[in-house]
Amino acid sequence: MNPTYDIGRSLLHGIDEEAIQGVLLSLQEMSPHIGRYIVEVFGQLFSDPALTYAQRELVIISALISLGDCPNQLKWHIGFGLKAGLMPEEAVEIATHCIPFCGFPRALNAIGAAKQVFAERGIEVRVEDELEDHVQARRERGLKKLEEIDGEHGEAVVQSLQTMAPRLVEQIVEFTFGEIYSRSVLDVKQRQLVTIAALTAQGGCEPQLQVHLNAAIRVGLTEQQVMEALLQCAPYVGIPKTINAVHVARNVFMT
Repeated sequence: MNPTYDIGRSLLHGIDEEAIQGVLLSLQEMSPHIGRYIVEVFGQLFSDPALTYAQRELVIISALISLGDCPNQLKWHIGFGLKAGLMPEEAVEIATHCIPFCGFPRALNAIGAAKQVFAERGIEVRVEDELEDHVQARRERGLKKLEEIDGEHGEAVVQSLQTMAPRLVEQIVEFTFGEIYSRSVLDVKQRQLVTIAALTAQGGCEPQLQVHLNAAIRVGLTEQQVMEALLQCAPYVGIPKTINAVHVARNVFMT
């Protein structure tokens, strides 16, 4: 008897039985044990109510976008995320939000994957450029959003770069916060989940992760939710990157 496997199988079948059966059948001949591991991971992680299924898929999709080399898995999880409660517009916005953290190429690849999933499912999505007529106000908007999200930690980052890299400061204030963070569809809690997943997946971004973990608490995520988001990353980005992220979170929680 394997209760974790049974929970995972029930969960996966309840959301998208056809999709998980396809994955398990593809592994059956050469690596059935990996199929079992996948089901057990779902049973272990998704059964904790600290994050909803949709929030967990938001984290996974963000991590896979940031990794940049998992197109099949990204498509699978976009599809699974839709079944778990993500809206198509939210899937698009996750990719948009990842741009400052993992770059345009990976975000564009993610948009391409999302378009394929939508086409296969007959989903029509049209996202407007909601800030196109407000470009002139983005610096002021960005400064306000930076204060709202990151507080003194964000201001410290901006000040540390002001002399040597003023154009980078401009990108942080005007683009990251004045454009990306100021868009609708995702709320501030969702955006911080996307951010910490993307940074965890990148690896080597511990100083930036510390800033955004502080921001996650600042905007209302609980310590348990933050830890669940980091643990959710482990099967997709690897244990070493997750350990590093957990150490950063421990330091944030202790201060």
